[in-house]
Amino acid sequence: MDPASRGFAVIIRDDANNRWLPIYIGPFEAQAIAMELENQKLPRPATHDLLKNVIEELGYIVTKAAIISLKENTYYAVLSLRSETGSKEIDCRPSDAIAVALRAHAPILVANDIFDRAGTSEAPHDDDISKQLTTLQAQLNALIEGENYEEAAKLRDKINKLKTNKGL
Repeated sequence: MDPASRGFAVIIRDDANNRWLPIYIGPFEAQAIAMELENQKLPRPATHDLLKNVIEELGYIVTKAAIISLKENTYYAVLSLRSETGSKEIDCRPSDAIAVALRAHAPILVANDIFDRAGTSEAPHDDDISKQLTTLQAQLNALIEGENYEEAAKLRDKINKLKTNKGL
């Protein structure tokens, strides 16, 4: 979560060249990515879990997610699939490609020219409270989806208290 804009971003790190690429995404995609990174599972498959399962049921595996271009401030990505009969590339939003690739344990790649044009060599602000808020928001959404409203209310109050203390 970006405290300044109150929006969500995925930060992709290029360790070899010490660069970072922020990609702003929606709250639902942020939740899906955060839940996977935190190894949180819902009782039933969420959208990106379903997509991964369908891909596998059709005999494909996810080989990579690749962010391939940047046009007019919009990132474009593909999800690469492979089966015994061949390979396919599926056009998708970067956030969806990342969410599915994480579930499939596939690499996430970014074209070098995108890092050159939109990346930064400055490390993003490492804000533990923002990270904690993102994780707590993903937990809250999972509780609401599971209709555990009592626990959700407690977690909502904890989130609001953290935001108030942070001045958000």
